[in-house]
Amino acid sequence: MKIRSIIIILAAALLLAFFSGCNPLKGRVPAAKPEPSPEQPKVEKSFNVKTVTVMRQDISSKLTISGDVGASASVDVYPETSGKLIALPVETGSIVTENQVIAKIDPSRPGMNYAESPVKAPISGTVTAVNADAGATVSPQMPLVTIGDISRLVITANVPERFIYLVKKGQRALISTTAAPGMKYEAKVTTISPVVNPASRTLSIELSLTGKTPIKAGMFVGIELTTSTSGNTLVVPEKAILSRDDTTYVFRVNGEHVEKTTVSTGIKNSGLVEISSGLSENDRVVIEGATLVSDGSKIRILNDEESR
Repeated sequence: MKIRSIIIILAAALLLAFFSGCNPLKGRVPAAKPEPSPEQPKVEKSFNVKTVTVMRQDISSKLTISGDVGASASVDVYPETSGKLIALPVETGSIVTENQVIAKIDPSRPGMNYAESPVKAPISGTVTAVNADAGATVSPQMPLVTIGDISRLVITANVPERFIYLVKKGQRALISTTAAPGMKYEAKVTTISPVVNPASRTLSIELSLTGKTPIKAGMFVGIELTTSTSGNTLVVPEKAILSRDDTTYVFRVNGEHVEKTTVSTGIKNSGLVEISSGLSENDRVVIEGATLVSDGSKIRILNDEESR
C-alpha cells in the first residue's frame, strides 16, 4: 500500500512537470504596443494653367453678309420693232454715249420693204452684256444689250430680318473678294429698302465703294458691317469666359491660387470679349486649364502672355 501511494505521487509530479513545460507563454515577455506614427502633412495639388493680362483696347461688333457688285445705273436696251438684226457694232466692254446707234434692225417682210430701224443707247456707259448676234431675228420683247455706268459701282446685299435694326444709312463696311485674298476695301451703306421681302425675310441694302479698288461689276463679295464700337474698353480672350447656371465667370489669378469671378460681357469679335464689369485692368485670368480648376485652386503658371 505504501509503495502504491509513492507511485501515485510520482505520476502526479511527472504530469505537473509535463504540463508546466508545454505552456507557450511561460518565459516570454509581452510584446510592446506599437506607438502611433506622426500625422503626415497634406500636399496641396496644383494645376498647370496659362494666363493672360486684362487689357484695354477698342472692340467692334461685326455683321458679315455677302453681296453682288453691279453698275450704279444699268439698263437693258430693246428694239422698237421686230425683224432681222443686221448690224451690232458694239461688244461687251464697249463704251457708248447717249443716243449713239448701237444696232440696226431690218423689219422687212417677204414682198415688203421697210427702212432700217436704228437702236440707240438710252444712257452713256459701258456695254456689260450682249444678248443677240447679227443675223438673228429679234423682237421688242428681247433685250439686245445691257448698258451700265461702271464708273461708280454699287454693291447689293440682303440682310436677314433678325439683323435689320443693326444696319443704318452711312454705316461703314469692309469689302473682301476671293480675287484679292487678305485685302479689304472701304464702303458705306447708301440705300436701305423701306420694306422686308416677305418671301426671303431679308432687307435689301446698297453700298458704295469709297475709294479706287480693283473690284469689278459682276463680282461676288464679302461684306463686314461694323454695327457698334466700344472704345478703350477692357477685353479678354473668349476662351477665358466660362458659363454655368446662367452665370458668366472667369478664374482670376490671386497669388498662387485662382478666384472664381463673376463678370458681365459685351461685344464679341475676333476671339475677344468686352468685359463690362467684374475685372480691372492688369488683372490676370486663366485662358488654358480653366475647366480643371475651381474656386481657390492652387495653380502653376506654365507661360504668361503668350496666347492672346
